[in-house]
Amino acid sequence: MRNHCRFFGSPLIERAEIIEDITAKYATRNRVMSASNRKQALIPDGADILPNPTGTAPGIIWQPRSNLTIFTFPGVPSEMRRMWEETAVPYLKGQGWGKQIIYSRMLRFWNVPESTLAEKVSAYLNLPNPTVAPYASKGEVKLRISAKASSETEAQRLIAPVEKQIKEIAGFDCFGADGDTLASVVGELLRKSGQTLSVAESCTGGTLGGMLTDTSGSSDYFWGGVICYDNSVKIGMLGVNQKDLGKYGAVSAIVAEQMAVGVKKQLATTWGLSITGIAGPTGGTETKPVGLVYVGLAGVSGVESFEFHFNPVRGRSLIRHFSACHALDSLRRRLLKGE
Repeated sequence: MRNHCRFFGSPLIERAEIIEDITAKYATRNRVMSASNRKQALIPDGADILPNPTGTAPGIIWQPRSNLTIFTFPGVPSEMRRMWEETAVPYLKGQGWGKQIIYSRMLRFWNVPESTLAEKVSAYLNLPNPTVAPYASKGEVKLRISAKASSETEAQRLIAPVEKQIKEIAGFDCFGADGDTLASVVGELLRKSGQTLSVAESCTGGTLGGMLTDTSGSSDYFWGGVICYDNSVKIGMLGVNQKDLGKYGAVSAIVAEQMAVGVKKQLATTWGLSITGIAGPTGGTETKPVGLVYVGLAGVSGVESFEFHFNPVRGRSLIRHFSACHALDSLRRRLLKGE
């Protein structure tokens, strides 16, 4: 800040109200303000204070020239965000800025490659307003639809028909929007239908259950799970057939199905969802490589299994993440089809 003041020929001055504010905040913590904190009270002559409700260091709004406004904020993101929303934005609007806003809607997709989705919706990727842009991360593909308008309501009006058309093209591949997750969407489908879910996890070791319980209120539909790493747990708690384990191995479709049936029966839920696989980096063979995963899904009308192959280069953590997501997606698609 000293360099900026020197450049514009404006001195730094100590503001008494900042000292008072910092002293009061330290007093609430039973601490005394140190001498070094007085530096936070030095701001350019003529600058306005940008209040910091949560921290000690204020920001400034400074117009050293008629055609230039400088804002400064503390480096802590949470403090900066609140200061921006409560002071900077109203100031800018008062100065005539913000006559147009940009509003975005993020559509979320699973089990479809980014290139495939981009090809399907290619006609929308060059729209002037709203614009559509693809993103991808950790197996999920996103399409951000952004509109520039005079108000959020008007922006939503522009976005709505494009969102509707993209969803129609994507079908079940689009699982939600904005803050939705596979787990929260599955949970809402279960809640609406009055159905319940239990899980049996081998290679994911609780990842699936963790995703489900990340959603507040998940106890309405998620009743619990069994982490069955050792075969004795699969046999003793879930009723997996020991002969089938010997013949087909723990990582197999038949064992995944028996795990799903077993946990569904034990916890008396509508659905049983299971995962068994090889997350690596060790444990793979020529016939059952690292990244081979089976998902079992047991419902009212029977049981089925799904086979997935994940690139071992992804690593153990991502293989477990993908396994849990694909398990949730398998259940989501079945719920949407109805049972």
